[in-house]
Amino acid sequence: MAVESSLRMVAKCCYFVLMVERNKHLANVAFGGAWSEEISEREALGVIMEVLFNAAAQCGEKDVRDRPLADALDYVYHNVEKGPMLVAGFQKALLEPLPDVREVRVKDYADMIAVWAGY
Repeated sequence: MAVESSLRMVAKCCYFVLMVERNKHLANVAFGGAWSEEISEREALGVIMEVLFNAAAQCGEKDVRDRPLADALDYVYHNVEKGPMLVAGFQKALLEPLPDVREVRVKDYADMIAVWAGY
């Protein structure tokens, strides 16, 4: 168990170092248009969609309303066309009392957000 935990920590540290190095590399690009910014935006959108899809997968079992989900929904609200409407629907779906129905509705809204965000 301790070995497994240590391996996870090493993997997280390696990922962080790679992302920092990649960001340094992209920061030194002096030409080529906006492609480096587009890559960063795509990566950010990937992280946001991962948070939303994880919330959809787990909302039938537990309350998933936490800081990362709030931040992801805030990003959608301000940066995705139809964001305010989609966020309101996502939040309303989280309030559904029946867990199976809640899971389906939240997943539907996560899928709609993905489409409108161009993910």
